[in-house]
Amino acid sequence: MKKKLVILCSSLILTACSSMQGVVRDKESGTPIPSAHVVINRDSATTNALGSYRVTGSFIPGDTMLVNAPGYNIYTRTVKSTNEIVDVDLSKK
Repeated sequence: MKKKLVILCSSLILTACSSMQGVVRDKESGTPIPSAHVVINRDSATTNALGSYRVTGSFIPGDTMLVNAPGYNIYTRTVKSTNEIVDVDLSKK
């Protein structure tokens, strides 16, 4: 039983090291969008005043990233690696 526990804990530690960061901007003006919500699975972050975000958690390649901000269309993209820099340009509705 101890072996199963160790294997389970090891896999949890490996998946908990995922990270994605970047800047969310208005597509037309290029200005940063504060308070945009960035979600990957159950992990999320909110952009700061400069539009920067960093999501850390247990996501893997193939998962979906979703970015949402009031007045803008929702942006989605597939996660390509566990450590990415992804800048997002949102289009107004």
